[in-house]
Amino acid sequence: MNWLPYFALLALSALLAAGLFVLARAHRKLARDHAALAEGMARQSQDLMGLCAAAVQVDRRVFGQEERLRECLARIEELATRETTQQPYYTAIDKVKAGARPEELVAEFGLSLSEANLLVSLYGQSRR
Repeated sequence: MNWLPYFALLALSALLAAGLFVLARAHRKLARDHAALAEGMARQSQDLMGLCAAAVQVDRRVFGQEERLRECLARIEELATRETTQQPYYTAIDKVKAGARPEELVAEFGLSLSEANLLVSLYGQSRR
């Protein structure tokens, strides 16, 4: 009986078993690597969601601060306007700029003559 085909079949079977063993080990390693990568991707996805939520909160805070800034600027402008129009001598100064004399200021606004003279000297039109 010729044993050569049996030995060849046995050698081929051993070679196939060794190949399957190597492939199984490679498969297990790839499965572990895949699991680690999937876990890393999940962590990165959660980090990204957290960053997006934080960005939304920051955006809301910035928008709120912009609104407050606009309100403050409007209030400052209102106060500045009110301050210039509510000065005690504002109307009298306007009259002086229009050419009023000190006696008119005394009669109309109840200023002293020295106050009226000072306003005329400061805000009156120079007569040259």
